[in-house]
Amino acid sequence: MEEDRIMKKAFGIIALALALAACNKNEFDIHSDEQPSEKAERITITATLAPKAAGTKAVSVGTGTIISTWETGEHLAILYEVSESKYAADAEIIAVDGSGSATISFTVEAGTADNTDCQIVYPLSAAKDDHTGVKNAATLLAAQDGTLGAKLDVRVGAGKIQISTPGLTVTTQPAAQFAIFKFTVKNAAGDAIIDVKPLTVTIGAQNYVITPGSATSVLYAALPAVSSQTVSFSATGSDSKTYSCSKGGVTFSAGYYYQSALKMTPHCTYAAPTKRTGLTFNGNSSNVAGSPQNLVNAGSASNATIYYSTDGGSSWSASIPSATNAGSYTVHYKVVPDAGYTGGRESTSLGSVSIAKANGWCELSSSSSNGWGTVGKKVSFTVNHHGGGLSYSLSGDTRDTANMDVSISGNTVSVKLISGQAIGKSSVTVRITSAATTNYKEAKATYTCYKD
Repeated sequence: MEEDRIMKKAFGIIALALALAACNKNEFDIHSDEQPSEKAERITITATLAPKAAGTKAVSVGTGTIISTWETGEHLAILYEVSESKYAADAEIIAVDGSGSATISFTVEAGTADNTDCQIVYPLSAAKDDHTGVKNAATLLAAQDGTLGAKLDVRVGAGKIQISTPGLTVTTQPAAQFAIFKFTVKNAAGDAIIDVKPLTVTIGAQNYVITPGSATSVLYAALPAVSSQTVSFSATGSDSKTYSCSKGGVTFSAGYYYQSALKMTPHCTYAAPTKRTGLTFNGNSSNVAGSPQNLVNAGSASNATIYYSTDGGSSWSASIPSATNAGSYTVHYKVVPDAGYTGGRESTSLGSVSIAKANGWCELSSSSSNGWGTVGKKVSFTVNHHGGGLSYSLSGDTRDTANMDVSISGNTVSVKLISGQAIGKSSVTVRITSAATTNYKEAKATYTCYKD
């Protein structure tokens, strides 16, 4: 024997006889009327107990129940402390007798005190790696494959390790931590099954994903107990459709077996529209009024219709919204599923879609004339422009601009010298402005009056 280690062998018997009551339902209404039997009330330690014949499979289907028994070769964790250091003893089931009682064997560290408190965790893999307790439900229930196996049965108990006379006394029998379900996936009417892969169960913010090897309508799953909560289900069918159903006020308990038909409705699918950017009013001198432009890039939907609104949701249309005039437009859309489908989307804003003003134009029939140094000079020219109000301004020597008389009638501009006057400098410039409109920016043009 090594001097720095005292090896203590402990052999235990753990009895497990779990009969989980089944409740057949055609909807997701979950309850069970019979509580399963607990594991044996006591674990008896004996160092001389001979191994028995191998037991039955750990979890199997009974008639309306699930029968859970120990299986030779399985392992449990015995979690305990020595001098504030945490340890996990690997307890192997070395025999199971005809009554379902199991004999376990495990070794504790040197220095373990007599009557040391311990936690019993089944299976061994359910214990935390740092030996501080049991892994959380999200970790334990990850990567379920929809089949009935020992992994679905997680149990936790407590006891005391005896050292003076090697043994283990169970103070709390290992109890099941999860409910076990048999889900049958059906259509909304309940008259046909749907093969799915995967099935996702959502409780609060936690998702539990059950992924079978191939799409199937029957899946087994372990779930944590809940009380008066909403439980939601979603699945991808073998037809590539997404299905879902949900029920509120659900309660189910750990250690019970439930059978439930999930009546699931297929989802519509859609690609959301997007707002267009970089739009500019499309009018020009040939089409001053412009023409309509789509405000969004159209979305698409299968088994649903996308509706649009440009008045804050007061009215809706399946037609792509369009506008002609420059300005800002707020577009909403919603997705309404066809009869027999679910999903879709409530009214959603795409934000503001802008159509910018186009550049205006202002073109004169003539750009200049000579002879304004002569008394009595006058001229008229026409303006081709985008339709803004016309105005003018003069630039040049103030004595000359004071001698100019300008008038605008419609699109005709008349320029003349005041009676008896003439310009004395080189020229006067007449600037014509067509003001900005709803759809066009301001535009300008100049006419030059030369002295000679």
